[in-house]
Amino acid sequence: MGRRNSKRSKIELYAQILEVVTHYPEGIRITRLSYGVRVPVDRLKLLVEKLCSLGLTRRYADEEETHYGSTPKGLEFLDTYFRMKGFLDELDKGSHLQ
Repeated sequence: MGRRNSKRSKIELYAQILEVVTHYPEGIRITRLSYGVRVPVDRLKLLVEKLCSLGLTRRYADEEETHYGSTPKGLEFLDTYFRMKGFLDELDKGSHLQ
């Protein structure tokens, strides 16, 4: 609950977007993704387009709707992000001991 006052970094937002997208192997619409990430659709579109341009997500559309999915590069980013976050959390815990 303490998260309410802290602002998420762009990297944290990118990781959260990728994490939500990976739960939908068939793809996810921007509205549902917006609910999952808790970011307004207009702002989320800019973030997702950046991820697409970097090859971390992919966009596919039919006549009716657009879906977003993860890419192998996006999954690799997410894995690396969580490993680094784990290391940094451990370092942060250790710094309080001294």
